[in-house]
Order: sequence, then C-alpha cells, then structure tokens
Amino acid sequence: MTETSSISKGKDGAILLQGELTFSSVPSLYLRAEELLDSGSSLAEIDLAGVTTADSAGLALLLEWQATHKPSSGRLQIRNAPAGLVSLARLCEADELLDLTGREPVQ
Repeated sequence: MTETSSISKGKDGAILLQGELTFSSVPSLYLRAEELLDSGSSLAEIDLAGVTTADSAGLALLLEWQATHKPSSGRLQIRNAPAGLVSLARLCEADELLDLTGREPVQ
C-alpha cells in the first residue's frame, strides 16, 4: 500500500504538505504546486507537519522552491520538518540554504 501525498494552501498562505516527500511522490507534488502558485510568485512558508517521511527528492523539491519562489525578504521558511529530513539536509550541507526547522520533541 502506498501512502498518498497532498499539497494545499493554508488560510495564512502557507503551503501545507501531507504524506510522503519521496521519489515516487515529488513529481506529482511539484506539478500540483505549480497549479497552486503563480509563475514568479513568492512563498513565505511551507508547513511539513503532515509529512510522514522524506528523502533526497523531497529535499531537492524544497531547494527548488527556495530558489524559485523565495520571498523578497530572504529565505522561504520551512517549519515542522521530520527529523530525517533535517538530518539529511545537514548531511548534504543544504541546511544553510534552507530556513528549516524541525518538529518539537514529543514530551
């Protein structure tokens, strides 16, 4: 069984991602994101609270959005990233390219 992925725009304008950010889901998420975003528009924030797993394709997608849709104020904020994605970004030395924050530890 494969998990579905979804993308939507929140009331505050943030992009909300759900499900997997993997090689199998990123191409369709990218296409759906292009439908949500106007060409050349900027994003302020991406919320990954609903993301269950992410791999290097997910990291590449976030880097692409940072390069093409970053706000005029600087970097695109990416919040609630899964721990594995934060670790992968550090390993690839991409964490300094992204304003990436992880999830709060469960108490």
